[in-house]
Amino acid sequence: MINRVLTHTDPVCNRCNHSFRMALVVLISLILPSLGFAGADEECVYATVGKTKVIDHDYPGLELFEQSFHLRWTHDSKIVYDNMKNTAKKYQTTKNGSLLLENLQLDNAGTYQATIYDNLGNHMKSTVTRLCLLVPVSKPRLTHTCDGTSVTLRCDVGNPGVVNIVWQHNGNTLPGQTGATLTITKATLKPEDSYTCTASIKTSEEKSDDVHPECTVAVSKPRLTHTCTDSFVTLRCDVGNPVNVHVTWSRNRNTLPGQTGATLTITKATLKSEDSYACTASIKDSEEKSDDVHPECTDDDSSPVLLFGMELWLMVLILAGGGGLLLILITLGCVCRSHRQHKRRLEEEEEMRLAPLTHPTRPAPTKGPKLTQAP
Repeated sequence: MINRVLTHTDPVCNRCNHSFRMALVVLISLILPSLGFAGADEECVYATVGKTKVIDHDYPGLELFEQSFHLRWTHDSKIVYDNMKNTAKKYQTTKNGSLLLENLQLDNAGTYQATIYDNLGNHMKSTVTRLCLLVPVSKPRLTHTCDGTSVTLRCDVGNPGVVNIVWQHNGNTLPGQTGATLTITKATLKPEDSYTCTASIKTSEEKSDDVHPECTVAVSKPRLTHTCTDSFVTLRCDVGNPVNVHVTWSRNRNTLPGQTGATLTITKATLKSEDSYACTASIKDSEEKSDDVHPECTDDDSSPVLLFGMELWLMVLILAGGGGLLLILITLGCVCRSHRQHKRRLEEEEEMRLAPLTHPTRPAPTKGPKLTQAP
């Protein structure tokens, strides 16, 4: 009996090598489950709704066998691909036989199993993959509110489930900041500072637009008053906020162009009794309007009020500044002087009454007929 030497080109040798490889694959597929690797196939594989996902069969080099194998894919025990049955090809596969899922929807979730047989129908390999689908994360909306000495930024995401959030300040990630809100102090806030938040799930992530938080004080409601002079009426818009307040004026609810100061002056000749005036104070996003005022001026409005011969405002200023004491001293001095003058006048009158008694006067000689001496 002549021994036959088998070469690589011998068809018998090729069949032997092929059979050996098939037997080795089947042996490995039987040993691996017994070693505890079967449970790994049951781990959830995540994908995003609307995206594409490739599910591998975990049998490398399957494409080298060309058509000398039978591949079947099932989804929740329903056949979705079978290379031996054209009617069962619901999905497409890649070149190596992995299942290709495009435009994923929620009903695509479930358990996928790849079963591989050789050309003789012998079982070679089975791979089970559990696919879990997640709705893609929405782009977060970043807002901020100011309260006292702090500023609170809020990252609003439309996804109702568990979403991971990361904060960035001027493009740098803030370590340890993973909540939906971020609180900073107004003292550390700078106009050039920018903040963003990034929301992510297992399969997708989205970043918010940059935000430059600003905090302003709400403007107070202005108080409108008026004063009258000889020919003019001056309206004044008093606002509690001291700086950076923009004022506009309106007459009969029509804006007066070019009038932006804290005071408004009009002539009495143009003033009408039915006219109403108002001022509006604003600071950036805050705005308040005064009550309507109907300014009126009487004839006595321009006449100064006198007190002790001086204008009332001047006397009030003197009294408020300590001039009251000086006025009292002057008054006392005047009273004392008047008293002395009155006493001196009484003394002079008394002396005039007593003068005839203390200095009697001789009677003047009477003139009679002149006597002549007789011769």
